[in-house]
Amino acid sequence: MAYKACRIQPRANAFGEYEMGESNGEIWDEEGDLLDAMRDAIAPADLYELGVDELPDDIEDIRGRIQGEPARVFAWLDEEGGAHYTGIVQV
Repeated sequence: MAYKACRIQPRANAFGEYEMGESNGEIWDEEGDLLDAMRDAIAPADLYELGVDELPDDIEDIRGRIQGEPARVFAWLDEEGGAHYTGIVQV
């Protein structure tokens, strides 16, 4: 199997709902290698998996509100405390 990451963003005109957006374009043979690359890209921030990890207060569990929701959804906080979401999809 092959995997890639995609950004998850708020849906236009749909309060509280999200959709998958741009992907980084790279395709990975190993999901673990992609996950390591995602962690490296946001360092020193921590990457949290929704439904698996305990989430900080500023990260919301948005699972179930993502159009075309990927099997694994992740989040991290930027330097200003803003939450960002991404997912891993099979291609």
